[in-house]
Amino acid sequence: MEQFNNLTISTNDAFKAVSKYWDRISRPEQLMTAYINAMRVLTDPVNTGAVTIALPQDVEGEAYDYPEQFFQKRVHRIERTLATKEMIKDAVELILKKKKPMLVCGGGVKYSEAAEAFKNFAEKFNIPFGETQAGKSAIVWDHKLNLGGIGETGSLASNMIAKKADLIIGVGTRYTDFTTSSKWLFQNPEVDFLNINIAGFDAYKLDGVRVVADAKAALEDLTNELSKTGYKSSYKTEIKEARDKLDAEVRRVYSTEYKEKGFVPEIQDHLDPSVFEEFKEITGSCLTQSRVVGIFNEMLANDDIVVGASGSLPGDLQRIWRPKGVNTYHVEYGFSCMGYEVNASLGVKIAEPDREVYAFVGDGSYMMLHSELPTSIQEGKKINVVLFDNMAFGCINNLEMEHGMNSFGTEFRFRNPKTGKLDGGLVPMNFAMNAASYGCKTYTVKTIEELKEAIIDSKKQKVSTLIDIKVLPKTMIHKYGSWWRVGLAQVSKSKRIHDVYENVIKKNLGEARQY
Repeated sequence: MEQFNNLTISTNDAFKAVSKYWDRISRPEQLMTAYINAMRVLTDPVNTGAVTIALPQDVEGEAYDYPEQFFQKRVHRIERTLATKEMIKDAVELILKKKKPMLVCGGGVKYSEAAEAFKNFAEKFNIPFGETQAGKSAIVWDHKLNLGGIGETGSLASNMIAKKADLIIGVGTRYTDFTTSSKWLFQNPEVDFLNINIAGFDAYKLDGVRVVADAKAALEDLTNELSKTGYKSSYKTEIKEARDKLDAEVRRVYSTEYKEKGFVPEIQDHLDPSVFEEFKEITGSCLTQSRVVGIFNEMLANDDIVVGASGSLPGDLQRIWRPKGVNTYHVEYGFSCMGYEVNASLGVKIAEPDREVYAFVGDGSYMMLHSELPTSIQEGKKINVVLFDNMAFGCINNLEMEHGMNSFGTEFRFRNPKTGKLDGGLVPMNFAMNAASYGCKTYTVKTIEELKEAIIDSKKQKVSTLIDIKVLPKTMIHKYGSWWRVGLAQVSKSKRIHDVYENVIKKNLGEARQY
């Protein structure tokens, strides 16, 4: 690659944007500085992330007489940063003013190994909690104060409580747009924020009271100080009522089956019902996505790990997946990372070789990237790919329709010679055949019976498996009292877009609190 405006740019520079530390080696002796700096970043709780050391071939071939000191053993300690007394004092004073606080369990609870401290704090002061994608499974689903996922892809219970809470205590959360539902979710006019985070950048968000410290250490200190006041939240029956409603809703979507007449899918935005008959004719399946998720939740072992990243599945998983074991949920949804699922599953398997790992992936994301599936065969690291084939980029299709637009190639359809558009018949795919060509054990699933048999048999296999499940479109789970602010055309002749603006955008913007 040559850039005529700057001949120093190479393909290695492409990694700069996604690296927390990046260095190009032009002389062998630079490695001594670069590697130590790389470890500095990798072991920093705040600034950790991907590290890139660009080592050109010509430099790689050079000899250098490195001093023995460079190869000595080094210990990199990850210290727990403590909160100051003033931070804890400010936090206690804020909590004492509030009656209906709510905790947000973020990924920092896992990274800090703070789950027990978090749970103890919640129990001692009777404070319910919602989970971010990164925080889910830090504490198992059946804890009496666990309301499930929170935000745009949150659960019924969590979002119900969040809207009325007068204090949000975020622990190790970045308060992403999905977690806050575009800063719309927390609608109590008296709501304030208490932010416990190792990163000052995140602790400053939403103009909250800041506790910049390690999550575990900060929670322990805060518990000790708040205990001296005799504080308890004023919740009485609200938490149990919210959990009961969540339980009923989970049972409903887990049991949703297709009905020949009058079937109403979870997603109804501008739906043409004929798509169900077309799908059934091609695939022979009428499985619903939510029921399939439910079957897996019931049949997987307590210590099995699920992996997800993009499309509608992370939303379904955060809303209704019930982790039965600690740290069994690994979902990356910061940027809807299509193609992350299969490849991340191999990394999870390497880290947890004695546990079964299941990648939940849509057909669109699977086609985008699944290159580590053959690597898993090569390395003898078994992963299980659970592929939901609805012949569409279903999530983005829902988003388009919801905002008054038509589908922009988000359904897998043939180009229609009469219209010149991608509005012909659905394109059938045989993903099982693809995975079988790599050496995987594969299953094609069209019924509940076939699904259960595939799950049971996949557990017996020694090589990677792929379960190709044909699921009806629009049978993923819709949002629960949440909103995601997505751009809409300021000028449009479309009545549908004007209706969305009047009935959705204006209404929700009026309810949104500006921070």
